[in-house]
Amino acid sequence: MFADVAGSTAMYENMGDDLARERISKALNTLISISRRHNGNLVKTIGDEILVYFTDVDMAVYAARAIQETMEDDRSPETIGVSIRIGMQHGSAILENDDIFGDTVNVASRIASMAKARQILCTQEIAFMVKGAELSNNMRPYDRIRVKGRNEHLDVYLFAWEEDGDLTNMATASSFTNPARYEQAQNLTLKYNGSESEIPTGTASFILGRGKDCEMVVNGDLISRHHSKIEHRRGKFIITDQSTNGTFVRTTEGQDIFLRREEFTLFGSGYISLGKKVDLNDPNVIYFICE
Repeated sequence: MFADVAGSTAMYENMGDDLARERISKALNTLISISRRHNGNLVKTIGDEILVYFTDVDMAVYAARAIQETMEDDRSPETIGVSIRIGMQHGSAILENDDIFGDTVNVASRIASMAKARQILCTQEIAFMVKGAELSNNMRPYDRIRVKGRNEHLDVYLFAWEEDGDLTNMATASSFTNPARYEQAQNLTLKYNGSESEIPTGTASFILGRGKDCEMVVNGDLISRHHSKIEHRRGKFIITDQSTNGTFVRTTEGQDIFLRREEFTLFGSGYISLGKKVDLNDPNVIYFICE
């Protein structure tokens, strides 16, 4: 289970570094405490998120629900203005040197990156394995995605932890059983360093960064090895930052977007800069056309 603070970048901008860091630290301590009370094992804290593993599926989902319910309690200074998003996967993993590795961990991380604030997302494995009726009755089909390295799609479920009609309607409307969403496919072209890359609609993960294994290798002092990824999801091309220094996007209409471990739906045309603000004179700026 990955649980992280949603919108942490905005917290730092609005509250200042010291106060935001203190608020996030207290929130993470609360998440860790709740996980441990549900027999969870803390693997590590990564910036504004925690990675925990459980040996019981129901306890994992109960822990996720308890986290969201606790963070809704505005009477506690540790929770005011803080929202959490959670992603979960079930499967085997490798425990080594106080860390955990494997496909299960990678999928859980991907699921967490899909979640919005106050959401709990999990894979079909978890949705079908929970034993408690109150848990299984609140599992909703949410999406079907492609995962790099897998031939089959991965079905994602939303755990509706709160009694909210809007939440249920949203889950149903965005369900992978809705065929209308597949009629929104677009074409995405990236132009960089004198070459063009056509991103197919079936793309699960097109990586940009300085690593030699990236689909588009972009060199620079502020660029991470696997800096950003682009994927085609629900008929849209979405760029997600996964770097230290962030990803900058500027549309041709002049809108500037800064992403730090956040995602943005590409539209129209514009520019992508890894690690620093868009400078049209910078040879590392990527031009995109989405149509």
